[in-house]
Amino acid sequence: MKFALWSRAAVMQLIEREEGITSHRRSVGKYLARWGFTPQKPIKRPYEQSPEAVRAWLQETYPAVAKRAKAEDGEIHWDE
Repeated sequence: MKFALWSRAAVMQLIEREEGITSHRRSVGKYLARWGFTPQKPIKRPYEQSPEAVRAWLQETYPAVAKRAKAEDGEIHWDE
């Protein structure tokens, strides 16, 4: 698939296209979670962290990822 970021909707399309099976969004989410594909967040703060790199990521990289995800109807899970 051409998606950079996968969503449950994208996986539903793939299953339907490849297997001819129509699934519900919630069921696909449960399958993905069961297979270990869940939104991840770090357990604790890293020992070494570059404030400049974090700032650059938040100001440049993340907005680009979020914009692309929205354009592709993707999902972004962000916990602060």
